[in-house]
Amino acid sequence: MTQSNKKNRGGKREAMGENDTPNEHQLDEDTSVSKSARKRQMHHLQQLGTALVDISPVKLEPLQLSNILLEAIALARNARKNEAKRRQLQFIGKLMRKEDPAVVARIEQMLADLHKQQHSSTQQHHNIERWRDRLLDNPNQAIEQLVAEYTHADRQWLRQICRQHQQETKQQQPPVAARKLFKYLRDLLENQA
Repeated sequence: MTQSNKKNRGGKREAMGENDTPNEHQLDEDTSVSKSARKRQMHHLQQLGTALVDISPVKLEPLQLSNILLEAIALARNARKNEAKRRQLQFIGKLMRKEDPAVVARIEQMLADLHKQQHSSTQQHHNIERWRDRLLDNPNQAIEQLVAEYTHADRQWLRQICRQHQQETKQQQPPVAARKLFKYLRDLLENQA
C-alpha cells in the first residue's frame, strides 16, 4: 500500500493541488443549499399542506392546485385513523415540494390572509365582550359612551336590557339579557364598520 492510499483509507480527502479541478459533484455541494435548510423548507411545505386540509374545497379552487394534490387533500380529510392521516399528510408534503413556486406563494398568501381575518374577527369579538361587560357593570356611564361612539345605538333598549340583567342576577337566572346584549352589540359594531 502506498503512502497516499493509507491517507485516503481514513476517510479524509487530500487537499486539491493547483492543477486539480473539482468535479461537478463537488461544485454542486458548494453552491447548493445546506441539508438543514432543505429540511426546514420541506417541513414548511408539509405544514402548508397540512393547513390546506383544514380549508374548504371552495377556497382551494382559486389556488389552481394540481389534481393529484387536490385528491390527496380530500383523502387526508376523510382519513379517520391517525396513522393513515399522518402518512397522507407526509404525502401531501411530498407533493407540495413538486408544486410550482408561484402556487406555493399563492398558498402562503391565502393562509396569511385567512390568519389576518381570524385575528381581526377575534379582536372584534373581544371588543364586543368589553362593551358588554362595561354596560352590565356600569350601565349609565357606558350607555352614554356607547351612544356617543355609535350614534345608531338605541339608548332606551340598552337601559331596559341592563335592568333586565340586574334582575336576572338577583334571581340567579341564566344570563339571557347578557346574550341579547352581546348579539345587539355585535350587529351594531358590524353595521358601523
